[in-house]
Amino acid sequence: MLNGITIGLISTAVMLFAGLLITILINALLAPTKKTPQRVLSEIVQLMGLEKNDTFLDMGCGVGEIVLEAYRSAQCKCFGYDISPIMIILARTKRILHFPMSKDIVFEGEDIFKLDLKNFTKIYCFLDEKSMDALKKKFQKFISSGGVVYSYRYCIKDMKSEKKVKLSDNEYLYIYSDLNKK
Repeated sequence: MLNGITIGLISTAVMLFAGLLITILINALLAPTKKTPQRVLSEIVQLMGLEKNDTFLDMGCGVGEIVLEAYRSAQCKCFGYDISPIMIILARTKRILHFPMSKDIVFEGEDIFKLDLKNFTKIYCFLDEKSMDALKKKFQKFISSGGVVYSYRYCIKDMKSEKKVKLSDNEYLYIYSDLNKK
């Protein structure tokens, strides 16, 4: 007969395995895990010009590196959303290790295609072309209300970017904002 500790250990192992399996399936079928290179993180955050009153979002945050760098730079409210439970666990662990007392850094397991963007001022994403295209209308509405979108490597098709900045890794950061509101 199994005792409570054994059942707890087995349940934890099953949940971790299920989370790993979900992450593998998401990476294989939906959005491959791509990580913003470490060497350009601070360069990208500097180009974003984040300020204390900004509310920053990383869509598809993975382990949350750019969110943590954004917070380190500006001490603003920073959010990271990812569909993978394993990535969120890793991001939360990193947050606890780097900023254990901060309540201004939030990582949540969310479907980025269903997010309401109205509470954010600046959004960063490193998503593939299909995902960027699927988010185009949402981004257009966000930009027209004064928000700014930063996209590493992939542009939003048929949408003019305000700037296209070549980074030190020879990739581009596309910056989208409403030029008429400046």
